[in-house]
Amino acid sequence: MAKVIFPSDLQAFTGDTAEVEVTSVNYRDLVAELSGRYPALTEEAIRKHALAIDGMIIHNPFLEAFNSDSELVFFAKIAGG
Repeated sequence: MAKVIFPSDLQAFTGDTAEVEVTSVNYRDLVAELSGRYPALTEEAIRKHALAIDGMIIHNPFLEAFNSDSELVFFAKIAGG
């Protein structure tokens, strides 16, 4: 199963869970699985974060797929100006 690592701001919605394994293999299903598992973790809260899939940073991961053994790390999006 893929491993998801949450930053501290998302851990507030997961009951302080820092990492979890998921069965999803694409971003859309990942969001649905996480929102179902942690009702306080809304799709909106998830989408405010970028995602690193196996070390590759994806700022807009909406159509991304990943392997069942991938490591997924959410982190705050960085904006410049």
